[in-house]
Amino acid sequence: MRIVYFAHSVLNRGGDKMVLAHLCHLAEAGHEVTIRSNVVATKFPLHHAFRLEKPMFPGKLGTLASALFERRRGDVAVASIVPTAVMLGLRNPGRVFHFAQDDNETSCGFPGNLVMRWLYRFAFGALSIPCICVSRSLAEHFRARYGAECTLVENGVDTTAFFPAPSAELVQGKQGRRAILLLSRSDRRKGFDVAQDVVERLAKSLPGGVEVWMVGEPTAWQPHDVPCRHFGVVGEKQLREIMSSADVFLSPSRSEGFPLMVLEAFACGCPVVTTDAVGFVRDEEDALVAPVGDVPALVARLERLLADARLAARLRGAGLRFAGEHSLAASSGMFAQSLSKFFPGV
Repeated sequence: MRIVYFAHSVLNRGGDKMVLAHLCHLAEAGHEVTIRSNVVATKFPLHHAFRLEKPMFPGKLGTLASALFERRRGDVAVASIVPTAVMLGLRNPGRVFHFAQDDNETSCGFPGNLVMRWLYRFAFGALSIPCICVSRSLAEHFRARYGAECTLVENGVDTTAFFPAPSAELVQGKQGRRAILLLSRSDRRKGFDVAQDVVERLAKSLPGGVEVWMVGEPTAWQPHDVPCRHFGVVGEKQLREIMSSADVFLSPSRSEGFPLMVLEAFACGCPVVTTDAVGFVRDEEDALVAPVGDVPALVARLERLLADARLAARLRGAGLRFAGEHSLAASSGMFAQSLSKFFPGV
């Protein structure tokens, strides 16, 4: 099968990581995989058999125009956002599927959200584009709003790369403080602004008792009177050491599909405080969960976790079990099976 993944960019986001993992699995199985993208700048591995090509036109709008006007170059085209799926579907009817990792409507304000909603209706209705969703809550949302019957393929974690492996250097460097790990992302859906408010408040209630570790995009933010380390964009080995050495991963997302960093934190034995936007976590069982945007509730849960070693150990154990039940190999296998069901004659 000739498979083309069509996207404006392939970067260092969790969604990029899952797409590449699934495409690597397909390439290993003997399929011909082409990535047509204007920007490929990722730390994640690219299979040696991948073909990397530029779309016809540059830029984000150029990527969409290319999806609409380019002649078909493969048997199946994959799109991870619905605008691209629609453009590809108009040009290649019956040969496109949407790999949905979040509700694209949440990335837009008014009136862009209404445009996204119309595109979903058109994709799932008139174009009949099949869809793989990474989370049950996302699949149920698409079913309730658009009548879409989506296939569920939850994300998975590579437990040969992510497992408890604390770094003696990182642990000693804390000097008795508790390290709170954050993801620095400009995407409002990730709630980095909320995390900043939480840390500033927590620092007042636990003066001198915490420090902040960040991974991801550069940021000018520096918490007041709190030691802070920004590791930048890191590879899997360093992320494993950071997660294994941190005392908690704070993930105050406003919207999520199946966030890979939470799953990777589970696999590394790092307790998680998050929001109810993360549909797969279970409050008090494998994480502490607060309402979206509720800064006082997030602060209270962090204070409780950092003060209760038995609670932290219980969450750590439950997270490890959950990660063990969600392997990357199983996820990629299900993805490939779903692809074969969508296009049995290809």
